[in-house]
Amino acid sequence: MNLSIEEDVMGHIKVSMPIDAPVERVYEIASDPHRWSSWWVNLGDAEKVEGDGGEGTVVEHKYLMAGIPFHVTTHVLENGPLPNGGKRIRLRFDGPLNGSQVWDYEPTDTGTLVTSEIDYNVPGSVVGKFADELLIERIQERARHQGLENLKLLVEAG
Repeated sequence: MNLSIEEDVMGHIKVSMPIDAPVERVYEIASDPHRWSSWWVNLGDAEKVEGDGGEGTVVEHKYLMAGIPFHVTTHVLENGPLPNGGKRIRLRFDGPLNGSQVWDYEPTDTGTLVTSEIDYNVPGSVVGKFADELLIERIQERARHQGLENLKLLVEAG
């Protein structure tokens, strides 16, 4: 589908990955906004953090999409336990990129299953650069998968 440069596109991604470490260890790294950029692909260092990563935390940073840096403010809406002994983090991000994310960290027999579900808009400036909604979706899905691979390496190495 070809789109004009003015149109925004909504995207949805859901990816999961097992990590060979207990929920608490994975959650310790994944919930720290000062460490997000060490594993989250295309996310810049936190420029300003208000809070400790718990509910109510606000983080300002840049996100790179298709070579274009976007200033984004991320709000931690929920950060707490799940009935199965896991953890959940729910985020909303605002700026030229808007959307929401849910991160579940669920215990398994061998460690933790991390599932990330993200709904987001793609600004017209990026759509115009690629002119293909499916290509943008695939690039973002690959980046999310690589982010989980990075988190896995970081957790399992430490």
